[in-house]
Amino acid sequence: MFGNQHRFTRGWWFIAPGLTLMTLIVCVPLAMGFRFSLHDVFLYDFRNQFFVGLENYRWAFRDPLYIASLKTTAIFTAGCMIISVGLGLILAFLLSSKLVRFRSTWIALFLIPFVMTPVVGGIAWRLFIWQQEFGLINQFTALFGLGQPYWLLDSETALLATIISNSWHLTPLAILVFYAALTTIPEDLYEAARMDGATPVQTMWHVILPQLGPHILFVSIIIITSAFREFDMIMALTGGGPGRSTSVLSIFAYTRGISNQDMGMANTVAFTMFLIMATFAWVYITLYRKLEAKT
Repeated sequence: MFGNQHRFTRGWWFIAPGLTLMTLIVCVPLAMGFRFSLHDVFLYDFRNQFFVGLENYRWAFRDPLYIASLKTTAIFTAGCMIISVGLGLILAFLLSSKLVRFRSTWIALFLIPFVMTPVVGGIAWRLFIWQQEFGLINQFTALFGLGQPYWLLDSETALLATIISNSWHLTPLAILVFYAALTTIPEDLYEAARMDGATPVQTMWHVILPQLGPHILFVSIIIITSAFREFDMIMALTGGGPGRSTSVLSIFAYTRGISNQDMGMANTVAFTMFLIMATFAWVYITLYRKLEAKT
């Protein structure tokens, strides 16, 4: 009996270091953040904490700035997901073509944005792409007489600029996953589509996309979780401005915690972000399992 018991518990010893590390790095800070969200805590006066229960959450959802940041975060996240997944599918499909030469070189080049830190990427886009006088975008628009907008200084275009910049950082992940998935699709399906006279667009829509359903869901949840909590790229590009046009929840929490020194409200905002992402992750994992079971 003891031998069988040892056999069933032996696996836990192998995962115990990982579980311990995860508890220290994830669970303990999460519990501390939740505790602070239930108190009035100020940045330079942590000793004086006053328990307020769920009062911070009530004030957060009544705060128009929090609601505006939540809407901005939703738009930013949805935009990054649509651009990254769509562009990743197209580029992965093109890279999988037999007509492409130096495929490994192209893949390595496409991965450069992903390995670059968001701060460096944000600074590069701000100085060389979106800059009003010498930026690449305005140099291109000037050729067609479209003017030279202040992309990052105009509240109507700043959010779009941050979405495009962050999508550039996330798209390589989609390319890598989709390209690997495309290599597993049997060649017979492509041959059957060619014999039926299908165009490349029809092949992608009717042959490739049904096969890539679980992978699209997987990439989508990774991009959503990354974009939803994005801080570095937006801070390097706009700092949350102009005004509050690019103030996502992470920027809003930073402003409340550092600028306003209200760590109780900052932790409240951060914990609501965790709850929202946990809910989305649970929904996506459920859909992923159902879709994977059908394929």
